Amino acid sequence: MADIAIRVATPGDLDILSDLIAASYATLADGSYEPEKLAKALPIMSQANPKLLASGTYFVVVADGEPAGCGGWTMEKPGTGEIEEGVAHIRHFATHPAHLRKGIARMLVERCLAEAAAAGMRLIKSQSTLPAERFYASVGFRPIRRIEVEFAPGIALPAVEMEREIP
Repeated sequence: MADIAIRVATPGDLDILSDLIAASYATLADGSYEPEKLAKALPIMSQANPKLLASGTYFVVVADGEPAGCGGWTMEKPGTGEIEEGVAHIRHFATHPAHLRKGIARMLVERCLAEAAAAGMRLIKSQSTLPAERFYASVGFRPIRRIEVEFAPGIALPAVEMEREIP
């Protein structure tokens, strides 16, 4: 059994989390996306977001002393910065391939739900990658609609907007 802990991310985690996210997102080349589109999006989407790292609501999961996963939540909608009262948003989840199936992402979701609830949020949304849709469904999210997530002008990937109530 791995020794697993969650801590709040800091701006000093930028490089290690960018490496972790890049390793995680490399697994998206599973046939869910057109290879040309994915190749254009990966360098952008695989970078840790400094604003998230400074938010206080973005986390690092450490397993046996090494970063194994990351993710968090914000009140701001990804890509727009819009805030809707009572609605939180899952942000930039990733699990290193060496740490899959250890409950890392589930632990992150539970932490996000608990903190969002304490902040008065009643609903949480996710812009799920296509391969992650099953995971989010397994932790209580339901699909709302198919969307396109734009990473830069002309660079977008299909995704699934999902949501769940916060207990």
